Amino acid sequence: MSKRMEQLELLLEEISTTVDGIEETQFQKKPSPEKWSKLEILGHLCDSAVNNHVRFMRILTSDEPVTFEGYVQDEWVRRHGYQEHYGREELLLVWNQLNGLIRNTLYSAAESDWEKRCFFTDGTTMTLEELYEDYIRHARHHLAQISDPNR
Repeated sequence: MSKRMEQLELLLEEISTTVDGIEETQFQKKPSPEKWSKLEILGHLCDSAVNNHVRFMRILTSDEPVTFEGYVQDEWVRRHGYQEHYGREELLLVWNQLNGLIRNTLYSAAESDWEKRCFFTDGTTMTLEELYEDYIRHARHHLAQISDPNR
């Protein structure tokens, strides 16, 4: 297994272990009305996985650089109703399945694919490698929030 995929496998294991170890009421507790609960953070990670899977696929299946827009994260979380309609086991399953798609997609990437570029409408440019590293870093940031017993 490549070092890149090891990062994703380890992340999947850490998030699953962390989420399973938190009491349900603590997982659903909102620190304040405008802040996400741990459940909503997990939902946001699912939204991130959906968006990034599409990005990874478009980069891999295009010979030309592709352009992406960002997405309105708070609105996605609100419209999905993670706090009201989902339990942690359900979202954890979704998270793992989405990342299974990402893992399988990126296993197929040739070494040259990792240098393919993409652009964002805000002017940012990244290689597939940088986008993947950003995805892992972003998930780890939110894992720290989920792990925080004071949140």
